[in-house]
Amino acid sequence: MSAGTLYRQTAEVLRSRIAQMVWKQGERLPSESRLCEEFGVSSITVRRAVATLVAEGLLVRLQGKGTFVSSDHAIVQGPPELTSFTQDMEARGWHGTARVLALRTERAATRVATKLGLSTGAPVSIIRRVRLADGLPVAIQTAHLPALLFPELERYDFSRESLYGVLERVYGVRPAHATEIYHAGKVGQAEADPLDVEVGSPAFHVERVASDSTDRRIELVDSVIRGDRWTLVLRLSARRQAVTGGWR
Repeated sequence: MSAGTLYRQTAEVLRSRIAQMVWKQGERLPSESRLCEEFGVSSITVRRAVATLVAEGLLVRLQGKGTFVSSDHAIVQGPPELTSFTQDMEARGWHGTARVLALRTERAATRVATKLGLSTGAPVSIIRRVRLADGLPVAIQTAHLPALLFPELERYDFSRESLYGVLERVYGVRPAHATEIYHAGKVGQAEADPLDVEVGSPAFHVERVASDSTDRRIELVDSVIRGDRWTLVLRLSARRQAVTGGWR
């Protein structure tokens, strides 16, 4: 049995126990060593299984205290801060890699120029990659960046290097915040083969516009993410409403 299959099976057992309330909301999970002994798996397998459930919002890690079953009102969201794909995969317990489909410079179409705050026809660098988790295709991402701000990106191997890492290390630019818009959609003809799915399979279509600390827009990314390999979990809190005499 492969390591990938083993950790998924372990994660499924953990999900089942949470659903059956073997571990109740707010309860701490047994130690990693105890879970390894009980399931007969390695510590790496347990860590990856737990990381998967953390990403799904079923478990919460508290520094120095352990891992706990989430409460209804304290669901952990998918990435709580601006992260790269590689960082997000690591948080989920997966090994993130990439395969470059295209790296070129072209004139910005109206939509791309508007999103990046450029003039139509301004040069933009385009990096199109298949993103993989544990060797399995998860998404196709097409990044558009101002070519005058980031010249000669073609010198770098983005199948091995993090784009955000290169932007910070080479160009001194660090993404500070971003806006993401998610749409439910389907996999198109151009994405089906790289994602290893049928045309028309369910997918998330995601647009991200990232800016630096001065609010200069530095990146537009269009992603098509396999719907069967991605779960978006949000943390929601009720707004406290002011009333006469205090809060309720």
